[in-house]
Amino acid sequence: MAPRQNHKLHEPYSMNNPVPIVPLKSVIDPRKRTENKANRVAGKQQREEQKQNEKLVNQTVKDPVTGDNVTTKDGDEEPDPRTQGENILDQDFPPPDWAAHRRRVVSITTQLITRITFAYTVSPLIAYFLSRLPYIRPTSATATSILFLLSLIPPTLFASGCIYKLYHDADSDFDDRLWHAERERGWRGGKDRNNDGTIEGEERFKESAEWVNDLVKGIWPIINPDMFDSLLDMLEDIMQSSVPRFIHSVRVSGFGFGTTPMRITSIRSLPDARTDDILEGIDEKEKERLCGEHVNLEVSFAYRAKPSGNSVDSKAHSPHLLSEFYLGMKGVFDKRVPVWVEVTGVAGTARVRMELIPDPPFIKTTFITLMGLPSVSLSVVPMSEHLPNMMNVPLLSNFITKSINAAAAEYVAPKSLTLDMQQLISGDDIKKDTQSMGVLIVHIHRAVGLKKMDASNASRASADPYVTLTYSKQGKPLFSTRIIEGDLNPVFEEMATLPVDPNTVKIGENLSLQLWDSDRASADDMMGFVEVSIVDLIRDKNKPVRRWTPLASPDDKSRPGEIECSIGYYSKLPPNSAFRTDGHDPGIPEDLKDNPSFEQAKSVALNDLETAVLCTPPDSEWPSGILSVQVHEIRGLMVKRYGKENRGHAGEKGQEDAEKEQEQGKGLPSSYACIEINDQLVYSTRVKPVTAAPIFNAGTERFLRDWRTAHVNVIVRDERMRENDPVLGMVFLKLSDLFVNASQVTRFYSLEHGVGYGRIRISVLFRPVQAKLPPSLLGFDTGTLIVNSVHAKPNAIHEDELAKCKLRMKTYTSSAKLSRSTSQRQNDGSIAWSAPDPSEIPVQKRYSSALMVAFKSPNTLTGSKKRALAVLWLCDLVDNEEKSITVNLWQSEDYERLKQNYVPPDGDLSAWDNDKEKMHKIGTVELDVTFRPGITAAHERMMNDSSKAMKRQWEEFDRRDAAGLTEKVGEESSSVREAEVREAWRRNSWSPVSAGSSSTWVNPEDVQMDVYDAKGGVDEHHDHDNPEYDDSHGSEQEKEDDNTHNPIKKFKQWKEHEHALGREHRGLKQAKPARTAKWIKDNIENTADTVEGLFKQSAREPDVETEV
Repeated sequence: MAPRQNHKLHEPYSMNNPVPIVPLKSVIDPRKRTENKANRVAGKQQREEQKQNEKLVNQTVKDPVTGDNVTTKDGDEEPDPRTQGENILDQDFPPPDWAAHRRRVVSITTQLITRITFAYTVSPLIAYFLSRLPYIRPTSATATSILFLLSLIPPTLFASGCIYKLYHDADSDFDDRLWHAERERGWRGGKDRNNDGTIEGEERFKESAEWVNDLVKGIWPIINPDMFDSLLDMLEDIMQSSVPRFIHSVRVSGFGFGTTPMRITSIRSLPDARTDDILEGIDEKEKERLCGEHVNLEVSFAYRAKPSGNSVDSKAHSPHLLSEFYLGMKGVFDKRVPVWVEVTGVAGTARVRMELIPDPPFIKTTFITLMGLPSVSLSVVPMSEHLPNMMNVPLLSNFITKSINAAAAEYVAPKSLTLDMQQLISGDDIKKDTQSMGVLIVHIHRAVGLKKMDASNASRASADPYVTLTYSKQGKPLFSTRIIEGDLNPVFEEMATLPVDPNTVKIGENLSLQLWDSDRASADDMMGFVEVSIVDLIRDKNKPVRRWTPLASPDDKSRPGEIECSIGYYSKLPPNSAFRTDGHDPGIPEDLKDNPSFEQAKSVALNDLETAVLCTPPDSEWPSGILSVQVHEIRGLMVKRYGKENRGHAGEKGQEDAEKEQEQGKGLPSSYACIEINDQLVYSTRVKPVTAAPIFNAGTERFLRDWRTAHVNVIVRDERMRENDPVLGMVFLKLSDLFVNASQVTRFYSLEHGVGYGRIRISVLFRPVQAKLPPSLLGFDTGTLIVNSVHAKPNAIHEDELAKCKLRMKTYTSSAKLSRSTSQRQNDGSIAWSAPDPSEIPVQKRYSSALMVAFKSPNTLTGSKKRALAVLWLCDLVDNEEKSITVNLWQSEDYERLKQNYVPPDGDLSAWDNDKEKMHKIGTVELDVTFRPGITAAHERMMNDSSKAMKRQWEEFDRRDAAGLTEKVGEESSSVREAEVREAWRRNSWSPVSAGSSSTWVNPEDVQMDVYDAKGGVDEHHDHDNPEYDDSHGSEQEKEDDNTHNPIKKFKQWKEHEHALGREHRGLKQAKPARTAKWIKDNIENTADTVEGLFKQSAREPDVETEV
């Protein structure tokens, strides 16, 4: 994927925004950086971005601020203090437009002469006509002369006024043009050095701004360093992702600005030189309005530390970092090496584009771009009296410098940083809209006519196909179907969902469906691929299309085969105004909402959509959408201490108070957070070493099938040496309890049910999409299948044979059995198998799994023989729906294809291209089944005998179950059900589209032959509600009275009690050696499981998304 061109503050690193990496070779020998990058293998996303950053330096790029083509340059050379700056006041005015001034004066003079002439002509004529009147007629020549002289007085006065006006207007016009020349001097702000008639941004003067420096000098010592925690977190991420293996953790534990301020060496205004390119497609009036609402500036900055001695106090005057490197083997041992990093010099240039608005603070969106990597010089000193100053040993100082450069390179033109000044000034960091603009829903139906890949097996079809979804330029698998072994015409019937980021559309990504052949001993082979334009899907949004598309060859060789799939893009829906509320937190009781103590700070809404999100809950008619979960920070994170280090004495406190809090120091946890959605791990942050106040600002966005029944579990763990990472605490969020008054909730939650305590800040946001999934596709992917009974109705000729059979009910991961003794013949000729207790079969990857009911007749000589097989695909079940479902009963010589390829409950094999004749229907089977969503007690054996990740999930379930939170899993809250009934009449009037038009399913009869080219809530359970508390206190006497002398029961009671204590690291697990022994055992089992997995077929599944 191409590198991001624009970044936002507080934007977490993720798959779409990868962490920049500092190559170690460039740290050891920076002169070979370019050569080493050129020799690397192309196609790696992060390496390509490194090359992009390297090419940006000393090359002409497009300035995102002005639109000009500019040349970036690193600030390697420090400014010469002797260089004289340019001052616009020393420049001459540009010549006024004297020709226009002359035309103006001549025009005024001509008009006044005309008017004076007219006045001198008309006034005597008026006097003459007046003299002819009988009452005014003069009686003598003297009187006539006096009358004539009097008639000249008005025009004379008028002429003097005109002369004054001519003088005033000429003088005013002269002054206006003179001051306009001064204004033009300011507008131009430079010299036309290339004589092209215009002054470009590079030709403008750089002026000193000492008034700004005086302002910075006063503000610098009082700036709160906590404002820059997010930038320090970003620096930690880059350093953590770039360190060698023997450094397993990096932490910036302290930061200060010092007392010596940074200086603004020059500042200049910039014109909008390329607005036509920036505002392409906008009409002239709108373009003029937008251009008039922006201010562009270029600011050059520099810092140099004051000469200082060797004392700590003198070095504290400069900006500084306290970094801690943890050396050793991860999980085994580590050594903390604190390093004092003093910033001795910085020099660089940035350009700023500020959007002006009429409301305070009058500045909204601000774009900032660097005109090259700033020059940074550091002094690195280990915090030890026995080690020398390492600033002359370039390895460590180069690494820190390169990490800073890697962070700064994300904002070098043409890249930029976007700041929302309204949001920053208000202090609001809450996300009110998802980054994803919509979602792609892909139904993968089947593939036909595939090429035989394995030549070793000539007797039968030899290919083990599976399908992955990825973006064409990225290449990383985002979804994978199950592997169907030995089949050239596989029928998958699986659904995939991919959120679409705007950047994905901007860089022209295509959706790629890749068909692979799985191999056990070698790399998988690509059998072909299909690419679909995402832009075309967005143009035809909310309309799925079912298509047949021929496979394209990855190696330009002819590859047979076609793939059938349904693809559609679904956009986000605006909040339903009919559900608008006051936006109060549902955790506040109704009678206390008006209490001033519960007055909550309102989030800043920048537009009507954000306002609606904060005051409108999701509409239950549209249950599917995009869920955003973000972990901001934890405050007061500590590990529980039971008792004191030394034995207590009479009169002393049993435990120390938790009043003395410390943010850093020995014994604090190294925490990281994991996000689970519907019992599936989807995201993990990086480790924040040794701190009581970790700042994560990390999160993820995922497609959610049904928000009404979904839950989010945030688990905080402590990374430890020589023991499994314990759970410090967890937060269980039932979304239907959260989204009562709003679609976005940000709140502090207490960490519970772990070995630590603290308060974690979490934001949850849901935006529905215009897609309606069938009820069977709204469920969990993890759950338990409960089989109450099995009724078989075979043909008459098979009744006696099947009545003697035992049943084996199996999924891909687990199985259960029903013996012959549980079968009974019914009056209608059917045969029923039912046990006293229902069979519980744990299921993972439910939407790619099937329940296979095998009828086996026992044979003492040859063993059990399969007489018949019934298959129920779990994607056809609805969560928590208790019903009987009828499937076909098949008989065949080879059941492998029936086990792996999808068959609907009615037994329609029309999707099968071959082997239909080998399947013989001999009856039906009625299965009384229920799918319970989420992890249950039935998963214990499967998860405890599996990988390390599975064991962690089971541990988390065990804690949640002990806290009584499992009852909420997969159930709708009462408030949602009441809202559905209360607001049903409103939906019909508001619904923007009909339900049928948003269905994601396409009828097979509507399939199109693709003619395109293939490439073309509140956690209310506190400790006193814990059932474990009741078991260990309220029922102690009952346990003592119940066969207290039975050694087996006493051992079970002791084991359960120790297990409950072990969850909090009490009892046997209170000792470090006991936890270390468990860690060794689990690592041995995990290694064995990893080795065993090397010999199994596995699809190219996406990894868990991580921060680094």
